[in-house]
Amino acid sequence: MTHSFNRRTVLAGLGGLAAVPLATRLAHGQETRLRFFWWGNQDRADRTQRVIDLYEAANPGTVVEGETAPFADFWTRLATQVVGGNPPDIIQMDFRYIAEYADRNALLPLDDYLGNLLDLSEIPTDQVDANRVNGRLYGISFGVNCAALQVNTDAWAEAGIEPPTLGMTYEAFAEACARLREATPRDNFYGTSDASGVEVPFENFLRQRGRALYTAEGEIAFDETDAADWYALWDGMRQSGACVTADMQASDQNTIETSMLIQGRAACNFGLANAIGPIRNLTAETIALAPYPLIGADAQPGHYLRPATRVSIAAATPNPEEAVKFLAYFTQDLEAAKILGAERGIPVAPTIQQAIASSISPAERSSVEYIAAIGDVVGPLPPQSPPGAGEVTDLLMQVSQEVAFGVRSPQDGGAALVAGAADILARA
Repeated sequence: MTHSFNRRTVLAGLGGLAAVPLATRLAHGQETRLRFFWWGNQDRADRTQRVIDLYEAANPGTVVEGETAPFADFWTRLATQVVGGNPPDIIQMDFRYIAEYADRNALLPLDDYLGNLLDLSEIPTDQVDANRVNGRLYGISFGVNCAALQVNTDAWAEAGIEPPTLGMTYEAFAEACARLREATPRDNFYGTSDASGVEVPFENFLRQRGRALYTAEGEIAFDETDAADWYALWDGMRQSGACVTADMQASDQNTIETSMLIQGRAACNFGLANAIGPIRNLTAETIALAPYPLIGADAQPGHYLRPATRVSIAAATPNPEEAVKFLAYFTQDLEAAKILGAERGIPVAPTIQQAIASSISPAERSSVEYIAAIGDVVGPLPPQSPPGAGEVTDLLMQVSQEVAFGVRSPQDGGAALVAGAADILARA
């Protein structure tokens, strides 16, 4: 299921946000109370709370109230709170939505705090600028992240088949996954999850073709043929038994816990490198990282070092300076970094890298090593995702399910995705 309709309905009210008075907060003596809202699993919640506890101990009189939700529910709840005039002061933000919220005056520009409360001098300029919308800074990233195939090497070894590695093509990947399906001793087990509705591998596929999701002007940068070919690629894998069935994939609710890898249905999952830590916490099996398959030997680089999870400040916060102070601590403090590790992203600031080097888990270390090893398939950052990009992501999944269940052909799916995406962006 998607949640775009509800989110768009409530976001429609954001156009007049500047006229909404600041939310009234109850006074608690001289306390400054901040609300921090993020998505993620229990591991992320535990780490976040430990940092909040440290911050409160070091800043008497400030209370930070944490609130979390699954990714699929996060955006509807956030939009409802923002439109209702009671947004969280500190907001975990995603690249799909930062332009949408910034354009609707829901986020606080951070430029005036640079060099004062916010010192970003160790972060590469392109990583800072990736959080800018119309030239203004609206978020701070924890570091970088990158697309990664999450591979259950135990399952591949059981089947006697070599697991995916750097340089494997989609054709070879599909063949290997189908062979694993035949050779595995596990019941109802497949070579890979069905990634046809997932934005990250679709974007990677497009970039290998010299295309992109969006132009710098915020328009669709792919055509019906690109989308149809993508859906056809996965339709073929579905028919050959290389990937999980449509009903199996439909049970994945876009969380690590419900992924085909953790449900024990597939030996590969298409995701991001920073997920390796939580994944290993949820399974006793050996999980490794590999680049996504190539569309061919002459493919252009599909991967890129994306700014990892961002943190933004609500424009309506009654305590902007205190909120920015917490943001600086949460993203830049060395003691906080030792707790957070690389779970939200791999730090790029040298001092933070050094601070966490001895304390990160083996799983987190493997994500750092993975990103260091894939330079040959890494290209430049794409243009910023425009307002409406989150709804396009939902549409990609919706159409993929229609193709998977036989409601549409891959060709019809490609046409529906392009037409629907163009309409979404025109209305955003």
